Amino acid sequence: MRRFCSILYAATVALVVSAAEPQSLSTLPRATAAHFCQLLVCDNMGTVQSLNSYIHRQPSDASDSLSAAQSFCTYIFNYGGWQSLRIFPHAKTNGTITWHAADERLPDDIDSEHQKYIHDVFPRLIAEIEAENWSQVDAYIDRMLKYQTTFASVLIPSPNTYHPSPIILFLPFVLFLALPLISVMRVKRVKDTR
Repeated sequence: MRRFCSILYAATVALVVSAAEPQSLSTLPRATAAHFCQLLVCDNMGTVQSLNSYIHRQPSDASDSLSAAQSFCTYIFNYGGWQSLRIFPHAKTNGTITWHAADERLPDDIDSEHQKYIHDVFPRLIAEIEAENWSQVDAYIDRMLKYQTTFASVLIPSPNTYHPSPIILFLPFVLFLALPLISVMRVKRVKDTR
């Protein structure tokens, strides 16, 4: 995860320093940038987390007027970072989920409608950002979030999902308290039998 953030940071610095002219898009409003950063991304290690979890681990300049999400979105949209974000899940026939980027060659088992969506959503989103049509940008982000929750539902726990971890953590504590009680009961039983 740190490796992904380091690579992303290094790529940002390299692109800023390079002589190539970036695409000059408007800075996303704070709320829209935060909305975009709710999207899930799969890193090189296969870990799936929200973009927020990655960008909030990076050091930020407290004097900067942009939020971390706005700075990240500026990189994503002005320097082509969206092309390599693996944010599109696809369930294979064996049940495993693979994540794809918008600019990669997609496997043949992804139907043409999904391939078209994956390849077209970011250019359309960028067109809405250029037009500063923020309500439409939010609508595109909502559709991307819905796409993720629909096609990666195996990985995304629902709020009502049963999590056994509190029980697993509580069980050793109960055993720790119960062992002295059991030994006291054994001693009492031994005394009663005498």
